[in-house]
Amino acid sequence: MGRNDPYRVLGVTRAASEEEIKKAYRRLARQHHPDMNNSSKASEVRFKELSEAYEILSDSDKRSRFDRFGYEAVSPGFSGFGSDGIRNPFGEGASGHRGYGFNFGRSSGPGIFEDVFSEFFRFQSGRPYGAHGPSQGRDVEYDLTVDFSQAYHGVHAFVTVRDRKIDVHVPPGVDTGSRMRVPGQGAPGFRGGPSGDLYLDITVTPHEFFRRDGINIYLSVPITIGEAILGARVEIPGPDGRLALKIPPGTQPGTSFRFKGKGFPSLKGKVRGDFLVTANILIPGNIDSASRDLVTEFERRNPVNPREGL
Repeated sequence: MGRNDPYRVLGVTRAASEEEIKKAYRRLARQHHPDMNNSSKASEVRFKELSEAYEILSDSDKRSRFDRFGYEAVSPGFSGFGSDGIRNPFGEGASGHRGYGFNFGRSSGPGIFEDVFSEFFRFQSGRPYGAHGPSQGRDVEYDLTVDFSQAYHGVHAFVTVRDRKIDVHVPPGVDTGSRMRVPGQGAPGFRGGPSGDLYLDITVTPHEFFRRDGINIYLSVPITIGEAILGARVEIPGPDGRLALKIPPGTQPGTSFRFKGKGFPSLKGKVRGDFLVTANILIPGNIDSASRDLVTEFERRNPVNPREGL
């Protein structure tokens, strides 16, 4: 295998951070891993090249030596940096992963490949990826964002996984943090094994007016002084459309009205939340002198001490 510049192999600059190098390697290794390409020889060669480049650049000491002296400084038999020399890091490899040209030995540091390849070599049904015989494909995660109304009513959404467009049904009642499993829609299995599963991680965007708390929905509605004193029938937005809200005479600020069963459905059963509306009295910021006189007369005719007992 020819030795290309490891920076060029991973497609990163010489100023790339450790995290950038890891991300580049993870992306390319997933693409070229032999188990993801029917064990093709070309993918194995490419994968070994990627692994060699990553083992050099992920080790700060090796990276420094390579930057100064090139491949000679990280090759076996080079003795300019210690009496023990430099161990060839590209031998047979660790048990369970032989033939792919990388290892989990001391020169790499503990766990240099484990975090990158945890998604490749998870054990399923007692058999790791890379073993002989049928193996289940890996699970795939997908971040799906829906709006408030879609979370309330449910929605059919199309997601694209590995160039496949999948129609998924998002049930009513999902919330941010909900996780849905779609069986058999993950990565294809190996050597005739079953496909993995697709997991949807749900995010629900906030609503302009409504606030959600569990399965209940809350709305704050401004009303005028006259509506609060005299009573009124006002139209308000609801989760299912417009609703009529009856304001009784003498309604106090902060009075709450309940529309039972108009909240979100529970994902755990047939329970449904409520829609709760709070009345907030809107006080005009500027009133004319005639209105002031009317308010003064109103106060005189209707004396009350709101702070009695404080």
